[in-house]
Amino acid sequence: MRGFLRVWLAGYGAPGRFAEALEAAPAPQWGLAATALRGLVDALLLYLPVALLGRTPPTPSYISLFATESYYYALIWLAPLVFMAQWLLGAGIIHLGLRLSGRASDMDRILNLTGLASLVVAAILIVWDWLWLLVGGLNQYLLGLSHLLIDIWWFALVVAGLRRGAGIGVGRAILLCALAMAAGLPLAMLFMRAPL
Repeated sequence: MRGFLRVWLAGYGAPGRFAEALEAAPAPQWGLAATALRGLVDALLLYLPVALLGRTPPTPSYISLFATESYYYALIWLAPLVFMAQWLLGAGIIHLGLRLSGRASDMDRILNLTGLASLVVAAILIVWDWLWLLVGGLNQYLLGLSHLLIDIWWFALVVAGLRRGAGIGVGRAILLCALAMAAGLPLAMLFMRAPL
């Protein structure tokens, strides 16, 4: 547990040190734990309070099974599943990209890297979302754009990990990260809602 916390906290410092600290981590167990923790934290610290406050998402539900008025309650259990799917899909895209370019790839290590990097960024996003809510929930589109700007830190962490673990250049690592993020966006657009 102490090692997991140490690696997580290393993600708020230099990306190279995060990648180095992650090398000895049990893979893919820590990536799975990080993704599950991210889902739990989002569900309990973001969507549950917003649901209890009686808020309604600014974008209607695209899934007829879930009414827009109670969609935040659905996100309490749905968000962790979406995060798991995005984690698996994104890591799979990175792994496939490495293999297609003739590079060796360790899917377990990629799952650890992307899972822990997501947890690092998610903690920042939760604080940011609550600040956004406290100032009046200005605009869901601006909130989404601000999330993309904060996600640059996820790119920095994963790029550092790919450079160290897969021995690829910065340009290729950024491309793989962009493809992984792009693959997860349709899931986010379909299921997730801004906590406004």
